[in-house]
Amino acid sequence: MNEMEIKLMDYIRKECLPDNSSYPLRADENLFDSGIVDSAGLISFIAFIESEYNIVIPDEDLLPENFISVRVIACYLASRLVKEECGVENETAH
Repeated sequence: MNEMEIKLMDYIRKECLPDNSSYPLRADENLFDSGIVDSAGLISFIAFIESEYNIVIPDEDLLPENFISVRVIACYLASRLVKEECGVENETAH
């Protein structure tokens, strides 16, 4: 498990599982099917991610498949951070 996954899991344990912080959350666990994150929780989680990593997640990326598990979220974030660092987000197709 990498540092990003640990940080995301810490947030979920504190904010989504406050009464069950010892829940054995796995990085590949489906956050929606398990009932850990609902639509309201997802909005708060996305706000945390944007604040923590100083990024803006574009509307077209706000898809359930990008936020289905901690591992998927971490991979998505890593790709976004690389794109922003390389300036890919500011390029337009011709």
